[in-house]
Amino acid sequence: MNSPFLPWYVAGPLIGLMVPTLLILREKQFGLSSSYRALLSRIFKKIPYFNYDYKLDNFQVQLIIGIFLSGLTAHFILPNESPENLSDYGKIASTIYTVKNALFFLLSGILVGFGARYANGCTAGHCIMGVSQMSRASIISTICFFIGGLISSYLLIPIFF
Repeated sequence: MNSPFLPWYVAGPLIGLMVPTLLILREKQFGLSSSYRALLSRIFKKIPYFNYDYKLDNFQVQLIIGIFLSGLTAHFILPNESPENLSDYGKIASTIYTVKNALFFLLSGILVGFGARYANGCTAGHCIMGVSQMSRASIISTICFFIGGLISSYLLIPIFF
């Protein structure tokens, strides 16, 4: 069956090419958690964490807007599959992403956001950008992300789902 998703061997190199593209063309590093700081600094100016010169990070706001618009565009361009026609991944996703699980996902998102800022970067920043620069902190963070993912996949999800 044809999947509406890009295969890993296409998507992976495309993501990997973002690192040198941003470095060469914009002299910027790839990462998303700092992009949200740049975006929210326009709204929450009274909070000290968000009170900085956000104009230095305008490209990050453009990155977030581009990601949002890409997802929105893909939603309208790609076929809207019914659950019977979805791949195994799609069938699993359609049973997990329910209103009942919304609180769990909200709490998880808050914890991931806190962890990303506490670790001074998100998984994209550490795993893609930091590891490519051989940063020891990013390599350790990446290992911890994988350990956390394994614990979630094999211990927490079977308990709660």
